[in-house]
Amino acid sequence: MSITSPSPPPGLTRLGGTPPLREYLAQVWARREFARETAVGELRAQHMDTTLGALWHLLNPILQISIYYLIFGLILQVDRGVENFVGYLAVGVFVFHWSSKAITGGATAITGNEGLIRSLQFPRALLPISTVIKETLAFLPGVLVMIAVMLLTGEGLSVSWLLAPAAFVLGCLFCLGGAFVTARATHVFRDTQNLLPFVFRLVFYMSGVLYVVDSRFHGAFERAWVQWAFIANPFYALLSIWRDAFMSSQPISNLPLLWASAGIWAVGLLVVGLLLFRAGEKDYGRG
Repeated sequence: MSITSPSPPPGLTRLGGTPPLREYLAQVWARREFARETAVGELRAQHMDTTLGALWHLLNPILQISIYYLIFGLILQVDRGVENFVGYLAVGVFVFHWSSKAITGGATAITGNEGLIRSLQFPRALLPISTVIKETLAFLPGVLVMIAVMLLTGEGLSVSWLLAPAAFVLGCLFCLGGAFVTARATHVFRDTQNLLPFVFRLVFYMSGVLYVVDSRFHGAFERAWVQWAFIANPFYALLSIWRDAFMSSQPISNLPLLWASAGIWAVGLLVVGLLLFRAGEKDYGRG
């Protein structure tokens, strides 16, 4: 004779269990303020002990673009094929750092909050969501700098700027999906957190952040498999659609395919990441 545990009454979830997906998402939405307030609190605390305080959120992107321009533009002169190299760098550096920091930040969303997880009952998805919100808020001053750079370097306002919100939304979805994946991966394999910086360093140099792919690869880019390799690179696709929105001086090859690639990666990674993360919900904070 086997003994089975009784099912919980309708409307209740067994302690330590995971509710159905629709109910789970409803719980996440109902507690969205928790994710937002946590993100804002962490962002304010980042530079609390410094003299310039919150100004570092604006100074960081300015200093980054200045250093990259000095090294790669003036010293190494990798600006071949780019009419507006400062603007090209601004988009590449800011968007890539936003994406990489949001995704790598997700790696500690669970392992860095185990005390909170053991103390309170809430959908654990709120933790990687909070990480992405925090990095996105930190990215917004970079967007202002990026717009200023475009205007100061002669890009001017154009109808293509209307595409920027769509690129932003796709970037948010992609970052969120990536944060779900890294959160689950680090919970299963703690060394993931140490490997991610090396992965993103490699991706940084393979995604056209600092150079124009068409010019850098010369005849090799005419080969179909090389073009498809870059189109399939989500970071190259995201950088390309941002540059398409802001830079009328820089034509982008395979633009429709790059928008499609960015969209597929954003939605696909979000769905896969959420399902993967939710599958481990009952194990977070244990052991």
